[in-house]
Amino acid sequence: MLYFAYGSNLDAENWALWCENKGYDPASIEALGPAWLPDHELVFHYQSRLRRGGALDARPRHGTAIPGALFRVHDWEGLDAKEGVSGGYYRRIAVTALTADGRAHSATTYRVCDERITRFVAPGPEYREMVTRGLSRFGHGDDGFVAAAGGGSAPPAPAAIFTYGTLMSGERRHDLLATRVRRAHGSAHVVGASLIHIDWYPGLVLSDGGPVHGELYELEDITATLEELDSYEDFSGYDDESSLYRRSLVSAVTTGGSILAWTYIYLGDTDAFPLIPSGRWTGA
Repeated sequence: MLYFAYGSNLDAENWALWCENKGYDPASIEALGPAWLPDHELVFHYQSRLRRGGALDARPRHGTAIPGALFRVHDWEGLDAKEGVSGGYYRRIAVTALTADGRAHSATTYRVCDERITRFVAPGPEYREMVTRGLSRFGHGDDGFVAAAGGGSAPPAPAAIFTYGTLMSGERRHDLLATRVRRAHGSAHVVGASLIHIDWYPGLVLSDGGPVHGELYELEDITATLEELDSYEDFSGYDDESSLYRRSLVSAVTTGGSILAWTYIYLGDTDAFPLIPSGRWTGA
């Protein structure tokens, strides 16, 4: 079973010390690597006596993603104890976590129980330090955490989208992006994927092939754009198995380096359509 961590449990030092003091095995969770919780943001609206200030929670927010990490759990007892499950402080919830290879992972995370939610509570310096250290451990920045710690909300991130079909420049639905572009990075590609020809549109599928070629755009209002694109791409949410595409995260490679971006991955029957060997869509 997988666990998505976004707060103090990202910090190996804090986890090991807590396990030592409470008699739990720190090896009961095994770090797998960085991941993101889509359509959620960080918030401080819970007073923790243990932390002498606010402790993090994850609440829904369309179009942004919380950075964190995935862990393999060998025994939930220690995690549940640390999160105060039996005392009604946090509760387990099922989520979908994303990794930068385009994949989605069924996981569990913890959310503050409704009766514990209050107004904004600033975190103490020790808690801020351990979460920042944990984020750095997995290669994440702390912009969203810093904004939440100050009582605000960070701009949605990532703010970029990788397009590979009808949304590209010159294609039939580029109008959905054209007026919202903050910066056009131009040509980009992703690896570990292939392109199939479905009809008047293509589909990106995860594979050992690639690369898939496309374009990368940073957008002014990623939240509003994704609301429209989700409808266009027939994506109904991470808990809806009827979606034709899934909004995922990929590492898009440009001449200036790699950028984390949203894209849409085809979920239908891939065997029914021909492969596009070049990985490049040129229109139907």
